[in-house]
Amino acid sequence: MEHPRNLAAAPSTLLYQPRFDCRSGLLSGVHASLAGLDRGDGTFLDNLSGAGLMALREACVRVAGWSESHGRPLALTLGAHIEVLCLPEFATQLHALLVETRLPPQSLELEIVTLYGDISEAGERALQQLKNCGVRFTLSAASPACAHLAWTRRLLPLDGIEVPSRLVDDVAADPEGVAIIRALVTRAHKLGLSVCAKDVGASRTASVMVATGCDLLQGALFGLPLPAAEFEALLAADTRLDNAHLRGPRPERTLLLVDDEENILSSLRRLLRRDGYTILTATGGLAALELLATHPVDVIISDQRMPGMTGVEFLRKAKDMHPDSVRLMLSGYSDLQSVTDAINEGAIYKFLSKPWDDAMLRANIEEAFRRKLLADDNRRLSSELKDANEALARINTQLQEVLADQQRRLSMEEAALGITQEALAVAPQPLIGIDPSGMIALANDAAGRLFPEQGPLIGQGGDEALPAALAPLLDGSARETDLVCAGRQYHVEAHPLGGQHGERGLLLSFTCEGCQT
Repeated sequence: MEHPRNLAAAPSTLLYQPRFDCRSGLLSGVHASLAGLDRGDGTFLDNLSGAGLMALREACVRVAGWSESHGRPLALTLGAHIEVLCLPEFATQLHALLVETRLPPQSLELEIVTLYGDISEAGERALQQLKNCGVRFTLSAASPACAHLAWTRRLLPLDGIEVPSRLVDDVAADPEGVAIIRALVTRAHKLGLSVCAKDVGASRTASVMVATGCDLLQGALFGLPLPAAEFEALLAADTRLDNAHLRGPRPERTLLLVDDEENILSSLRRLLRRDGYTILTATGGLAALELLATHPVDVIISDQRMPGMTGVEFLRKAKDMHPDSVRLMLSGYSDLQSVTDAINEGAIYKFLSKPWDDAMLRANIEEAFRRKLLADDNRRLSSELKDANEALARINTQLQEVLADQQRRLSMEEAALGITQEALAVAPQPLIGIDPSGMIALANDAAGRLFPEQGPLIGQGGDEALPAALAPLLDGSARETDLVCAGRQYHVEAHPLGGQHGERGLLLSFTCEGCQT
């Protein structure tokens, strides 16, 4: 189904690549690109030319139509230079385009490709205007700003980031890549950002990216950039992720056994099966690293003497990939110096010898799981305490700012009041303020000179200290009157204070008729 829009004049170079949700497995988004235009950084919009806006319009029309016809919203993602997004006219043009194409603003994700230096105040206002419309922002893995995520999050109104899958294409050769991705994903989630794994080309890579916590998958493994008709066929077929690539609940108490002898692994499985662990096995360090890349593991037990990679070497790399795991060495060979160094470095929690005592081995493994659980609880509590302290600090800062602001306002009001009082005191026009009880609360110098026989006016009742001719003003039956005083003609007006009915009293002003000021 297509919206009733004329696409004949629109570009025909648009390609659409699917994005899949790692939890539901559904095709949840579309990444749009321009065929035949190799910009190197995935840029869709690098200026506000007519062709760029026409391409953007076509993409919005297509995705809005697909969302409507297939009964679920699709997110449209496209790359744009930050310089374009910071143009004030772009927000206006984009808003009009979204209204025209009927694409909900929250379904459009603008992928920020480049970010160098600071953003001007005008640019920040333009970005915020886009954000206020409901448009989402993601940060491309191609952007250098991705390396400074915390700083970038403060600078830009981000909703998500993209991470490159190339870091984990070869886990065995570079296990540190998994640790880097895991740290980046964890940081992004703490900042409230979603994470999309880009350019996934192999099933093993997809499993690693899912295991590290990525929310979305995109790449050749799941679908190449396609023309509109072919993408629509993919959508109509209800293509979904394989179950192997779904993020499910984490298994509890997972144990990894590593030994090059199959009979040893079999014996350990038989011994430990009764304890309720989820048991994974590997016959060497490289195979074990592959498992660690795709499975969360609590406790690792490894042999020392293995072909290709020693147990100490493997556990050092395992620590980089899963620093929170508890790692034990089980070996009949005593390369004491290597084991001691590994223990001192924190790579190994405990060394156990072969042949083992069944009860002792089971007790040590149970203790390792208790240690892992305790460490997890401590990290969780520390994190919660840190969050609570940060929240408390923010509240205290806000309170201090509020108090400082109130103090500034009070100081300004006191200063203004002082100036007002001084101005009223020296004003040439007599002024008398009457409070709601009828008592004179204000009388400037000119008023004192007008009624000198009454002495100090402040504190006296208005009906007693002032001439009877002013009584209609005091009781509210009149708003103005004339008064002859000291041989001069005055026009007296009553000004209600605090509203039409004078809830806060009256101000009497005396204007001398024919007097020179």
